[in-house]
Amino acid sequence: MNIRHLAAYLNQRFPPVNMGLFAILFLTVWAVATLDAAGQGLGRFRWLEVGGGLATISFFFRLRVFDELKDYAADAINHPQRVLQRGLVTLPQLQQLAWLGAAGELVWSARMGRAALGGWALTLGYSVLMRYEFGVSAFLKRRLVLYAFSHMLIMPLVVYWLWQAYQLFQPDGATPPRFWLLAALSLLGGFAFELARKTHAPAAERPGIDSYSRTLGYRGAIAAVLLVLLGGTAVQGVLLRQLQAGSWALELLAGLFGLALLVYGRAAAKPQEKLLRTAELLVSVFMLTSYLALIGLILL
Repeated sequence: MNIRHLAAYLNQRFPPVNMGLFAILFLTVWAVATLDAAGQGLGRFRWLEVGGGLATISFFFRLRVFDELKDYAADAINHPQRVLQRGLVTLPQLQQLAWLGAAGELVWSARMGRAALGGWALTLGYSVLMRYEFGVSAFLKRRLVLYAFSHMLIMPLVVYWLWQAYQLFQPDGATPPRFWLLAALSLLGGFAFELARKTHAPAAERPGIDSYSRTLGYRGAIAAVLLVLLGGTAVQGVLLRQLQAGSWALELLAGLFGLALLVYGRAAAKPQEKLLRTAELLVSVFMLTSYLALIGLILL
């Protein structure tokens, strides 16, 4: 595999900003899972945590490769300019890289203990079901929102896998409420971003490419994004209260939600693709800020 071509593919389909977000997801789980009863985090970053971050990135890269396998024929028609569709990298090459990463995930999970290994196996199994669209591809593709939700469930499963790697830090092996809140936050944040990135102004819709604005209606899709984002804000508020955080973190997230509400409100009144892409960026910033706020509160 040509390294230049692989770099071009990654920049196009799995860019460094995505890798960074998945590394931050790992750090968030690590920080919250290792929080002790006194409210102090582990505070010691080891090489094992580097391995955990790389394993998390690897897992999401394989999800990208699974998507490439499912969508290759359609993308060849709709996106012929992509590196993969031009043949500069091939599906077998990407699959080899993805499963090589799986071997690394296996090693890291085994090193972290049986609970982590079991969590990884469960999450991997669900991702393989996603790859084959649960055997009901035609049914799901006619129901885009259900399709997206079924795939977004991978987020709390990844949180579960990573949490299990640090389950020794939980008294009596109990699962505290903050795990469920963090799992819900990952689900809602990921779902909001998925809705936002596939919501388009009527003039920007493309034949043959699904969108939530086409499925739910233009304003219906905007309302769906805001509703899910509001749910994420509420969950984050409860989680921050459990962590005895000051009001600044929630105020920051509420401000981001308010800004997204303003931009989406303008886009709803006067459809503009540029406004929707700005709103999509705000949703991604909201996700990032949610995780960074948790890491900062625990470790700083």
